Amino acid sequence: MDKKPNPSELSYLMYYASTRRVKLEKVAIFLAKLTRSDTNHNRDGNLQVTLAILTALIQKCSDDLNVFATLVCNILLSILDKKDLALSKNVLNTYGEFCSKLDSALFPGDKDFVQRFTALSQRLIDTDSIEARANASNRLEWKMIALVASRYLSHCFGHINGKKLLDMSLPLLFRTVYENTSQVNLLSRLKSSVSGDVDSRRLSRVALIKPPIEGESVTDIDITEEVLRGLKAIFNTSLTAQIVESTQALVKYNFSHKIEQNLGITLLEMCTLWIPVQLRFITLGSLLGELTSLSRLPIGSAQDYNIQVQYANYVSGLISSEVNMIGLSISDIIQQILELQSNLLLHQYDFFNAENTKKLSMIYTNCICNLSTHIYYYDQVPDSIQEILTKVDSVLEFSFVNDETTGKINADRIHELILTLLEDVSVIFSLLRKKTSSISRNYVKLEHWDVSLALISPESEFDKDKKASLSIAQFNSIQRKYLRVFCDFLLNELTSSYPSPTASEDFLDKMSNKKRDDEFKKISEEFKDYSKPDINQYISNTDNFITHFLIYVDKFFTHRQFPNIDNVFLLNEILKKMISILGINFIVNFIPFFYHWVLPLNKQTEFSQNSLFKDTFAYTIMYHSLKGLDEKYADLDNYVTSSKFFTTLLNEIEYRKSHRLWINGIDSDPSDEEISANSNTYNGGYTDLTKFNLTKKNMQQFASGNEFLSSWIHPGRPLLLDGKPEQEPKKESSKQEDAIPNGNEEEDVPDPSPNIDMHFDSYSDDSYVVDHRNHSTSGFGLGTANDISSIHSEIVSHNQGRGNGNLNDPTSGSIYTAEGRNYMSPRVSDLKDVMLEHRGSIKKPKFLSPTNWSPANESVLCKQMINSDVTSILGDLDSDDDNEIIV
Repeated sequence: MDKKPNPSELSYLMYYASTRRVKLEKVAIFLAKLTRSDTNHNRDGNLQVTLAILTALIQKCSDDLNVFATLVCNILLSILDKKDLALSKNVLNTYGEFCSKLDSALFPGDKDFVQRFTALSQRLIDTDSIEARANASNRLEWKMIALVASRYLSHCFGHINGKKLLDMSLPLLFRTVYENTSQVNLLSRLKSSVSGDVDSRRLSRVALIKPPIEGESVTDIDITEEVLRGLKAIFNTSLTAQIVESTQALVKYNFSHKIEQNLGITLLEMCTLWIPVQLRFITLGSLLGELTSLSRLPIGSAQDYNIQVQYANYVSGLISSEVNMIGLSISDIIQQILELQSNLLLHQYDFFNAENTKKLSMIYTNCICNLSTHIYYYDQVPDSIQEILTKVDSVLEFSFVNDETTGKINADRIHELILTLLEDVSVIFSLLRKKTSSISRNYVKLEHWDVSLALISPESEFDKDKKASLSIAQFNSIQRKYLRVFCDFLLNELTSSYPSPTASEDFLDKMSNKKRDDEFKKISEEFKDYSKPDINQYISNTDNFITHFLIYVDKFFTHRQFPNIDNVFLLNEILKKMISILGINFIVNFIPFFYHWVLPLNKQTEFSQNSLFKDTFAYTIMYHSLKGLDEKYADLDNYVTSSKFFTTLLNEIEYRKSHRLWINGIDSDPSDEEISANSNTYNGGYTDLTKFNLTKKNMQQFASGNEFLSSWIHPGRPLLLDGKPEQEPKKESSKQEDAIPNGNEEEDVPDPSPNIDMHFDSYSDDSYVVDHRNHSTSGFGLGTANDISSIHSEIVSHNQGRGNGNLNDPTSGSIYTAEGRNYMSPRVSDLKDVMLEHRGSIKKPKFLSPTNWSPANESVLCKQMINSDVTSILGDLDSDDDNEIIV
């Protein structure tokens, strides 16, 4: 039976000790002397009384604990020397109270106390020698004392050398948890913890301060609960250093004791759940930091590889778990993993065999993909994809070398790394299709791929002073992989952003009107119909992703005499998919490239291989573009495929096929049967190119025949190459060229201003009507008499200023005559000469300003024209007889 102090005497003693620090010190010294005496004479009852008094002093005089803290350690160590189970339990209670009252003010300045306290903690935790002498019946009780002491000690990690204390307690906790729990048991507890189901009844069976055993023996279940409680006390802290040390201690213990991987990862997940949610990311960061350090060390043995695999697996397990980590920087983590994967394939490859390298690289891939698909915030997936594509671009740039670095770059490893990174992107999209998230996310957009477009034509992208270390076959392989991944994105990620009307209706029917309106608004903001004209300003802004993509397609054909036919086929499939998704937005951007790629059949008969590829590709995509318009927009009512323009396109394709100007293998469409069924001008042996009129002017006429097409399609849209308008040399007009309007003929059509929302209502040959400021005005017609007078006056003043010597020559085509008339109507040639010298638009007369506009005196010079470049307008009037045409 336990012996206890007299309550009244104890109360008086507490009063006496608390009045003055000197008295407190005297009481502590007396107890220390009394303990030595009682220990020597085996007075266990007196020792129990001493421990009760000491516990009461710690509670009562905690503010002056530094006065007698060292004496407390000495007293407890003396009692533990008896190796008595009952006394040790009482020592444990006093130790627990002592640890709870200690603070950082005690530890730094008293080395003697730190030494004695460390020795006391070590004695309580390290019970192996005691267990060896203990009976089988009380072995668990001694282990319980050690486990509870470890939990009490966790209060002091922030006050003393935390790493040293952790090294004392953690091995015991890890060993015990693996001895007493199974994978199934831990998983069950983990799921309960993730779902917030905390079973407090089981964890409360063992008391926190009181002796751990009260009238009943300790069982294995009690040991299991206590060891988990001890681990929770260690990991449930705001001390970042303690989290880092504990995490790394867990992984190192598992590695050195060869703990089964899944069991170790499960315990890591559970320990991470005990960390405050806002600090859980520190666990992942500490694992990655250690793994990065290991990957940079010289490789000396197989163990170096094995420890890296261990850390990588734990990172992968934590990332793929359901553990929430608020504040985790997804971009930073992905960058670290990408760096690890790059370092592995580029530098560590020499030390690891191919099989091991592939195994570790696959773990990194799993890390990247699982992290990217474990949604924490809306833009996480786009950010992840862009990080990977940026890394691909930097690795590709690294593959181009100068003379100094030649021979230091392993092209095979760079090639493998790029393919691996692209595969990472592919796996992410695959996982997203299978995995649902409670957090809605933003989808990857076309613009996120801008950084990687160089992979379509790598040779054209980097410094000409450097040379490529990759072979043509390796470039082809990278292009093929990139195009397949991008095609997968188009098929699954981009198109998956379309809402499901049926599902939405069922879901919305259950909502109130206000909630339904809010949900419709959310759906309209989250999902986009990319076929809607000018979505994302794909038409009004010429500097957009569609144009960027086509620029690199142009480079793909230009920088390779013999493009890889398989990659050309993939490009063709991608552009066909872009047509089906983007509709009119793609077609408007493609038109300038179509006229840039077609063969100039009216000028030459011999063409390079890449020119034939570009021409075939241009006609193939134009064919699918026209077909796609009818399929995508029901309002067209098959206007496109029944038009003369479409028939002409088929005729020109047939001409190329019959004259060996067509590259087979890019696409099977259009078929010979379709050409034969739609052709009405081409005959098998007919070769007169004058019948083929797929020019810009003909396209303008084609578009003007339909209200929807005339609103958006304009062949005068500028061609952008390398982000700048292409400047083509001015050509001399000839009768033959005018008679054969094919190829890259200069036939300018004014382009609508990209910053003004214009709608073309109708067309009539080369003139059209513009809907401007809510009133219909005539377009590029003759205008009013004031318009013509203004133009004449500008020409007169210009010719007078330059002193034209032929003013009085009636045969010179001048606007002046020798008969004394002031002027006659100007001809097209006069207007062109003036514009060539003037290099600008004819100024509007002040009396025709918009502020003075009236219906009675309506002037075309007062209206906002589609293009202020009069030179481009005059280009449409070019003919052999323009000297005879009078405006």
